[in-house]
Amino acid sequence: MTAQTQKKNRKKALLLSVLGLTLVACITAGTMAWLTAEDSVTNTFTVGNFNVPDPDKPETPDPDPGVDPDPEKPNLSVSGYIIEPSWDTTAEHKLVPGGSLYKDPYVGIGAGSEDAVIYVYVENPFLNQSVYFKLNDAWQAVDGQTTPGPADRTYVGGLFKYMGEDSSGILKASKDNDVWTSRAVFTQVTVSDNASTADLNIEGDKSITVSCFIHQATDGDGTAIPADTIKNAAIAALVPSSEP
Repeated sequence: MTAQTQKKNRKKALLLSVLGLTLVACITAGTMAWLTAEDSVTNTFTVGNFNVPDPDKPETPDPDPGVDPDPEKPNLSVSGYIIEPSWDTTAEHKLVPGGSLYKDPYVGIGAGSEDAVIYVYVENPFLNQSVYFKLNDAWQAVDGQTTPGPADRTYVGGLFKYMGEDSSGILKASKDNDVWTSRAVFTQVTVSDNASTADLNIEGDKSITVSCFIHQATDGDGTAIPADTIKNAAIAALVPSSEP
């Protein structure tokens, strides 16, 4: 081998070494950016009380203002990714012990979206399990991130994951159509029979807020993103920090 050939080979080896170090540096310093989306809907309640009847008017009880939710035809858009078909924005929603009100949040993605993993977080300010809901099928409570209610599958609030009818945990997107969760997170909120005025008539905002976190299910190569990675991202995005 000539000296000139040896010199060229040393230059090639040095160049490959530098390129290798640069690649390692890029991998080490790089970060993965996932496709996500967030949204929320806040509904404000009033607290029921006793009013003095007007002696000049006969009794006129109101009919039940609720309507059965129709998961096939959600028609009331209250937020970009969240709809509540049975929430009447024109009505006053009074919390009365022993009563219930329709509230049925569905989460959806638009046509042409990525397949999605969906979490929701329910914030409920009312005290002592006085207002709660029953979690619908196709949804799952996240361990350690919920406040249970008084009965099986009832909750006051917390973090919940959409599992789907097939328990895959994925909302499959459609190229041509919007896609919604097959069931609402819950269908109605219930007020406990023994709820007190102090439990309901709290200071501040009397609102139940449902926030959603939508995360791509697979990476650019079609590989499933680890479930814990998405769960931890949902907790970071939705769950209020306990730190002062």
